[in-house]
Amino acid sequence: MKTSKVSRLATGLASLVVAATTATAVDNPATALMVVAHGSRSTNWNNRVIQTVDKLEWSGPKAVAFLTSPSPDHKLEQVAAQLDQSGVKRIVVVPLLVSSFSGHYEEIRYYVGQRKDMPHDGDEGDTEHVTAKPLKTKSPLFLTTAMDGHPLVSQILANDLKPFIKDAGQQSVVLVAHGPNEDGENEQWLKHLNAHARRLKEQFGLHRVEVVTLRDDAPKPIRDAATAQLRTTVERAKGDSQVLVLPVLISVGHIQKEIQKRLEGLEFTMVEGGLANHPLAAEWVRQQAVQAGAVNTAQRTTASLP
Repeated sequence: MKTSKVSRLATGLASLVVAATTATAVDNPATALMVVAHGSRSTNWNNRVIQTVDKLEWSGPKAVAFLTSPSPDHKLEQVAAQLDQSGVKRIVVVPLLVSSFSGHYEEIRYYVGQRKDMPHDGDEGDTEHVTAKPLKTKSPLFLTTAMDGHPLVSQILANDLKPFIKDAGQQSVVLVAHGPNEDGENEQWLKHLNAHARRLKEQFGLHRVEVVTLRDDAPKPIRDAATAQLRTTVERAKGDSQVLVLPVLISVGHIQKEIQKRLEGLEFTMVEGGLANHPLAAEWVRQQAVQAGAVNTAQRTTASLP
């Protein structure tokens, strides 16, 4: 049976109405926002993330949770329970992580009920956050992706880099991220890093932009190979340009020091960034939350249409 033009038009118009209204509907007092970051023993590291979320304009309740938290107020279970008890209809979970292809992202998927088992390929020797059970909330939990190759992340990196650009055609940039243990996941990290690299090279006209992952939690042979690749990349770039090393990390902490340690003896300029330090990080969180909630709301609304 053929669908009439009138019916198709009605459905199309209904879809347009849904698309136009769901974004507004999501950012309202009925939608809670929970931003989940890895966390650190460093209060300064954690505070940068908290300050970012504090700056975020959101109509409903919002809070920060850490996978490893020295403070009970920011433990995942407590934060989820607090938001759930505020009378909301949904909780959007935004992982403030560099990549969706990591053990930490899989942990969050476990907590929100998207996988049955807890992953065991996270930090080597770090068992602080592998004993928690899945979250139990009355409100449905909607999980977004991590930062990955999002254009706003490229803008943050560009803003961090801009003060160091003097003669772009004679300068090279090496983007360095933490990276995962597994080779397949590492390929995804490099894919997203290369997206940032292409944008930075085009924006500034840099001589070259290379990407490397530290793979700091991987077994020693993998970690050593990553270190060798990092040093080779910086040495090669130094042969015909000034080298700027730009860490792609959520906040400033021990990883920056680890990068400098691994590059000891080489000539380069370290750009101290930290994605959560930038105002655009709050905008990225907002966009992720609105998009995730809108997609789920649109799917439910469209399904109910005649």
